[in-house]
Parts: sequence; structure tokens; C-alpha cells
Amino acid sequence: MKVMAFIGSPRRDGNTAKIVNAICKGAKESGHEVDVYNLSEMNHQGCIACDACQLEKVDFCSMDDKLTKLFPQIVKADYLIVGTPIYMLQVSGVTKNFLDRFRPFLKPDLTAKHLPGKKYITVTCSGAPAAAFSNVTEYLNQLFGYFGMENAGNIIVGDLNERDDMIRQSEILEEAENMGKKLS
Repeated sequence: MKVMAFIGSPRRDGNTAKIVNAICKGAKESGHEVDVYNLSEMNHQGCIACDACQLEKVDFCSMDDKLTKLFPQIVKADYLIVGTPIYMLQVSGVTKNFLDRFRPFLKPDLTAKHLPGKKYITVTCSGAPAAAFSNVTEYLNQLFGYFGMENAGNIIVGDLNERDDMIRQSEILEEAENMGKKLS
């Protein structure tokens, strides 16, 4: 199986990355092909509403950037993992730009294409208690559900005030790795 993971944190080895990488480690140990992308290191922007994708003038997107080049790989993937820290009560800006660029996965009648049946996992991290921003996970579940994707798990972690606080919550890293091992 092909797994694509997207980290929406500017911290390359921050708390969000540690959890996403733990899921990916488990997936690799189970023999899955895994590619990890740090969204903050990719040169991409949000949707510019040019409608080229909806008017079927292009296969995916008119913007010539790294994200557009990944769309054919997303079509071939079996799993998407999206991890984001909570910034200003919502997903990070680079994560939001990434999600806004999913418009090419909609037909002109706004029904989903390419993504129905694929599975996804979300990871959200916050300095507040985990329950404080469960609405962000609900938003992600609603968004991916709109695209006909199946939820394979959500990891919601709170009380992460320092860069390496995740290390002190090793049970969550273990849970994440086990989640990756169980991908099917």
C-alpha cells in the first residue's frame, strides 16, 4: 500500500512531526511504501480560484508548484496522513493552503473524484488540553468525508507547550506507531 503523509508544522522535528513520523514508522515496518512531506518546506500557496480545474482546462491545477506535481501521486495513494498543530483555533496556515488545493478532486458538479474510498488519518497537536480543540479534528473529518474518504483514525494531543513535550507522552507515540502497523 502507498501512504502519503503531510506535516503542516514549520518545525521539522516538532511534536506534530514526531507523531506523524511514528505512524509512518509503523507503516514502513508493515511493508507499506511511505512518503512524508513537510508542507512548510514546499513552495506552494492556497487555491487562487482560477477555476481551471473545474473547467477541466488542466488535469489537476494551473499552478506550477510542488503541490500540483504531487496530485497524481495522491490519486495513486491508499492512505493520506495529515498532521497539523493548532494555530489560532484552527489548522496551521500551510495546512489550510494544502487543504484548499483539494478543489481539483471535485467534479464540476462538486462531487468527489479520485479520493472516494481512500483512507485517512489526522493528527492534531495543541498546547491546550486535547479536548479544547476537538473541533479541528471534526473539521478535518468533515472535509475528508466530503471527498468520500474513510477515517482510519484520529490522534488528538494536548498539553504540548514545548518543542519536545511529545517525548514525555511516549504512550501516544506508541499508539501512533501501532496505528501505522495496522494499516490495511
